[in-house]
Amino acid sequence: MDRQEQLRELESFSQHYRYDATYLKELWESSPEGFRKFADFRPLSYHREFLPLETYWVGKLAAMQVADCGECLQLMVRMALEAGVDERLVRACIHGGSGLPEALKDIFDFATAVASYRNIDPQLNERIDTQLDRHQRIELGVCVASAPIYPTIKRALGHTQSCSLVEIEFAA
Repeated sequence: MDRQEQLRELESFSQHYRYDATYLKELWESSPEGFRKFADFRPLSYHREFLPLETYWVGKLAAMQVADCGECLQLMVRMALEAGVDERLVRACIHGGSGLPEALKDIFDFATAVASYRNIDPQLNERIDTQLDRHQRIELGVCVASAPIYPTIKRALGHTQSCSLVEIEFAA
Protein backbone atom coordinates (compact mmCIF):
# COMPACT_ATOMS: atom_id res chain seq x y z
CA MET A 1 0.00 0.00 0.00
CA ASP A 2 1.47 3.35 -0.97
CA ARG A 3 1.68 6.40 1.28
CA GLN A 4 -1.45 8.12 -0.04
CA GLU A 5 -3.55 4.96 0.25
CA GLN A 6 -2.38 4.40 3.82
CA LEU A 7 -3.10 7.99 4.82
CA ARG A 8 -6.57 7.76 3.22
CA GLU A 9 -7.23 4.55 5.14
CA LEU A 10 -6.17 6.21 8.40
CA GLU A 11 -8.35 9.23 7.67
CA SER A 12 -11.32 7.01 6.84
CA PHE A 13 -10.82 5.05 10.09
CA SER A 14 -10.52 8.30 12.02
CA GLN A 15 -13.71 9.74 10.53
CA HIS A 16 -15.71 6.52 10.80
CA TYR A 17 -14.97 6.08 14.50
CA ARG A 18 -14.57 9.78 15.36
CA TYR A 19 -11.11 8.89 16.67
CA ASP A 20 -7.99 11.04 16.60
CA ALA A 21 -5.45 8.96 14.65
CA THR A 22 -2.81 11.71 14.64
CA TYR A 23 -0.37 9.47 16.52
CA LEU A 24 -0.69 6.80 13.83
CA LYS A 25 -0.08 9.36 11.08
CA GLU A 26 2.94 10.55 13.04
CA LEU A 27 4.22 6.98 13.24
CA TRP A 28 3.73 6.66 9.47
CA GLU A 29 5.54 9.95 8.78
CA SER A 30 8.41 9.07 11.08
CA SER A 31 8.93 5.50 9.93
CA PRO A 32 6.90 4.03 7.07
CA GLU A 33 8.64 0.69 7.61
CA GLY A 34 7.85 0.77 11.35
CA PHE A 35 4.26 1.65 10.55
CA ARG A 36 3.99 -1.26 8.10
CA LYS A 37 5.18 -3.60 10.84
CA PHE A 38 2.68 -2.06 13.22
CA ALA A 39 -0.04 -2.47 10.58
CA ASP A 40 0.87 -6.16 10.34
CA PHE A 41 0.22 -6.42 14.11
CA ARG A 42 -3.22 -4.80 13.93
CA PRO A 43 -5.09 -7.91 12.70
CA LEU A 44 -3.79 -9.84 15.71
CA SER A 45 -5.15 -7.18 18.05
CA TYR A 46 -8.66 -7.78 16.65
CA HIS A 47 -8.41 -11.53 16.13
CA ARG A 48 -11.47 -13.48 17.26
CA GLU A 49 -11.85 -17.07 16.17
CA PHE A 50 -12.95 -19.14 19.17
CA LEU A 51 -14.42 -16.70 21.69
CA PRO A 52 -18.08 -15.76 21.65
CA LEU A 53 -18.60 -12.13 20.64
CA GLU A 54 -19.60 -10.95 24.11
CA THR A 55 -16.70 -12.74 25.82
CA TYR A 56 -14.21 -11.19 23.42
CA TRP A 57 -15.52 -7.65 23.85
CA VAL A 58 -15.89 -7.89 27.64
CA GLY A 59 -12.22 -8.93 27.75
CA LYS A 60 -11.17 -6.14 25.37
CA LEU A 61 -13.14 -3.45 27.23
CA ALA A 62 -11.81 -4.61 30.60
CA ALA A 63 -8.22 -4.55 29.35
CA MET A 64 -8.62 -1.13 27.76
CA GLN A 65 -9.96 0.28 31.02
CA VAL A 66 -6.79 -0.86 32.74
CA ALA A 67 -4.79 1.00 30.09
CA ASP A 68 -6.84 4.03 31.27
CA CYS A 69 -7.12 5.71 27.90
CA GLY A 70 -10.50 7.38 27.61
CA GLU A 71 -10.28 8.05 23.88
CA CYS A 72 -9.11 4.52 23.08
CA LEU A 73 -11.77 3.12 25.40
CA GLN A 74 -14.37 5.19 23.57
CA LEU A 75 -13.10 3.68 20.30
CA MET A 76 -13.52 0.17 21.74
CA VAL A 77 -17.07 1.05 22.87
CA ARG A 78 -17.92 2.16 19.33
CA MET A 79 -16.36 -0.94 17.83
CA ALA A 80 -18.12 -3.28 20.27
CA LEU A 81 -21.49 -1.68 19.54
CA GLU A 82 -20.79 -1.81 15.79
CA ALA A 83 -19.93 -5.51 16.15
CA GLY A 84 -23.36 -6.11 17.66
CA VAL A 85 -22.62 -6.30 21.38
CA ASP A 86 -25.69 -5.39 23.42
CA GLU A 87 -25.40 -1.84 24.74
CA ARG A 88 -26.35 -3.02 28.25
CA LEU A 89 -23.28 -5.31 28.33
CA VAL A 90 -21.03 -2.51 27.12
CA ARG A 91 -22.44 -0.14 29.75
CA ALA A 92 -21.92 -2.79 32.43
CA CYS A 93 -18.28 -3.12 31.39
CA ILE A 94 -17.77 0.62 31.57
CA HIS A 95 -19.19 0.51 35.10
CA GLY A 96 -16.57 -1.96 36.31
CA GLY A 97 -18.43 -5.08 35.31
CA SER A 98 -21.34 -4.27 37.59
CA GLY A 99 -24.50 -5.86 36.26
CA LEU A 100 -22.80 -8.34 33.94
CA PRO A 101 -24.11 -11.90 33.96
CA GLU A 102 -21.99 -14.07 36.28
CA ALA A 103 -19.97 -15.78 33.53
CA LEU A 104 -19.15 -12.48 31.82
CA LYS A 105 -18.33 -10.86 35.17
CA ASP A 106 -15.75 -13.61 35.61
CA ILE A 107 -14.33 -12.79 32.18
CA PHE A 108 -14.24 -9.09 33.10
CA ASP A 109 -12.49 -9.77 36.42
CA PHE A 110 -10.06 -12.22 34.81
CA ALA A 111 -9.17 -9.83 31.97
CA THR A 112 -8.73 -6.97 34.44
CA ALA A 113 -6.41 -9.06 36.61
CA VAL A 114 -4.36 -10.23 33.61
CA ALA A 115 -4.09 -6.69 32.19
CA SER A 116 -3.08 -5.40 35.64
CA TYR A 117 -0.42 -8.10 36.05
CA ARG A 118 -2.11 -9.28 39.24
CA ASN A 119 -2.21 -12.84 40.49
CA ILE A 120 -5.37 -14.60 39.42
CA ASP A 121 -7.60 -15.69 42.29
CA PRO A 122 -7.51 -19.52 42.23
CA GLN A 123 -11.32 -19.76 42.38
CA LEU A 124 -11.69 -17.32 39.47
CA ASN A 125 -9.04 -19.24 37.56
CA GLU A 126 -11.01 -22.45 38.12
CA ARG A 127 -14.23 -20.83 36.87
CA ILE A 128 -12.41 -19.55 33.78
CA ASP A 129 -11.06 -23.07 33.14
CA THR A 130 -14.62 -24.36 33.33
CA GLN A 131 -15.93 -21.63 31.04
CA LEU A 132 -13.20 -21.54 28.37
CA ASP A 133 -11.36 -24.24 26.51
CA ARG A 134 -7.63 -23.87 25.86
CA HIS A 135 -8.11 -22.21 22.44
CA GLN A 136 -10.48 -19.66 23.92
CA ARG A 137 -8.21 -18.95 26.87
CA ILE A 138 -5.26 -18.34 24.57
CA GLU A 139 -7.39 -16.06 22.41
CA LEU A 140 -8.54 -14.12 25.47
CA GLY A 141 -4.89 -13.71 26.46
CA VAL A 142 -4.08 -12.23 23.04
CA CYS A 143 -7.15 -9.99 23.28
CA VAL A 144 -6.05 -8.62 26.66
CA ALA A 145 -2.35 -8.37 25.81
CA SER A 146 -2.93 -6.47 22.58
CA ALA A 147 -5.32 -3.86 23.99
CA PRO A 148 -2.78 -1.49 25.59
CA ILE A 149 -0.47 -1.16 22.57
CA TYR A 150 -2.43 1.78 21.16
CA PRO A 151 -2.51 3.96 24.29
CA THR A 152 1.11 2.99 25.01
CA ILE A 153 2.26 4.32 21.63
CA LYS A 154 0.15 7.45 22.08
CA ARG A 155 1.74 8.15 25.45
CA ALA A 156 5.24 7.49 24.13
CA LEU A 157 4.63 10.06 21.38
CA GLY A 158 3.50 12.64 23.93
CA HIS A 159 -0.22 12.52 23.14
CA THR A 160 -1.14 12.39 26.81
CA GLN A 161 -3.76 15.14 26.43
CA SER A 162 -5.90 12.74 24.43
CA CYS A 163 -5.17 9.87 26.82
CA SER A 164 -7.24 10.91 29.78
CA LEU A 165 -10.52 9.75 31.17
CA VAL A 166 -13.47 10.97 29.16
CA GLU A 167 -17.18 10.39 29.40
CA ILE A 168 -18.03 7.36 27.32
CA GLU A 169 -20.69 8.12 24.76
CA PHE A 170 -23.20 5.63 23.43
CA ALA A 171 -25.42 5.89 20.40
CA ALA A 172 -28.42 8.13 21.02
